[in-house]
Amino acid sequence: MRKMSSCVLISFRPDAHEVGTDPVETRRTVKVQELGISMAERYQAAGVGLDPEAKLLIPYDRDWQGERELEYEGERWAVINADPYKEYNGVILNIRRKKGNSAKDDGSVPDPAPAVNTEVGEVGE
Repeated sequence: MRKMSSCVLISFRPDAHEVGTDPVETRRTVKVQELGISMAERYQAAGVGLDPEAKLLIPYDRDWQGERELEYEGERWAVINADPYKEYNGVILNIRRKKGNSAKDDGSVPDPAPAVNTEVGEVGE
C-alpha cells in the first residue's frame, strides 16, 4: 500500500449577503492515497472526452462531500468524477490540473511592478 498524504478539498458557496460577489471558498484537509492510472483506464476515459492526470483514494467516503476542486502537492486540481472504492467504504477521485492556476495563486491581483524612473536627475529628487 502506498503512503498516505494530505490534500485540501475546496467547495464554493455563494455569499448570501452580497449579490454579485464571488463565491466563498470552504477548505478541508483530508488524507488521500495516490493511485496509478492504467492505460486501459486512460483509453476508456478518452473515449468519453475525459483526461484524468491522477487518481486519489479518499479512504472514508464520509470525508468527501462533493467538492469539485482540490489542492494536492502544491497544485490546484479539478475533480473530473468520483467512483466508489469497492474494497471498503472509500471514494476514488479522478482529477486533472486546472490550467493556469496553482495552489500558490490565491486569485488576488499581483502587486504591480515597481515604477522605474526614466528621467535623469539627482538621487533623492
